Amino acid sequence: MNRVVAATVANFVGFQVLWPVAVIGSARQWVVPAWSVVVIMLAVLWTLERNWRADLRLLVAGALCCVLVEPFLMFTGVLHYVTGGGTWWPPSWIWSLWLGFAVSFNYSLAWLRRRPRWAAVVGAMGGVFSVTAGIRFGAASAPLGWMPMALCYAPIWAVIVPFLASLSRRERKETR
Repeated sequence: MNRVVAATVANFVGFQVLWPVAVIGSARQWVVPAWSVVVIMLAVLWTLERNWRADLRLLVAGALCCVLVEPFLMFTGVLHYVTGGGTWWPPSWIWSLWLGFAVSFNYSLAWLRRRPRWAAVVGAMGGVFSVTAGIRFGAASAPLGWMPMALCYAPIWAVIVPFLASLSRRERKETR
């Protein structure tokens, strides 16, 4: 298996581990396991690909998205996290998800780079599905109800996913 395929598999597995560790861990106020998964995933990716510069822009973009999106959702009452954070500042485990998700556009989600329409559909559906699952696991609630949350989440994620995919495409062009 070559390094690119190995990094893609490592990222896919890493994010599949990160999501439940972060969401289920949030109910138990466990912060360290989610961040440990992110650190291990990045260490493995950077050992295999040695492409940390390409990933850095996505990590920063993921953090910026977290700073812009989460406070809006929390402050408006669309979403409430059961543990951590505050009335407008997202909890630590949400940060780990944003960073793990954002870096995935250089690896397991790279297939969305040249498919902006698919990225929008995947973002809208995946965002609503993910937050709904998180709510069902008890990590969050939708104080205004599921429908207002879904109607808010879908368009936000229909923009975020193509944005991150586009950023990944540009970064890959610049580093070649």
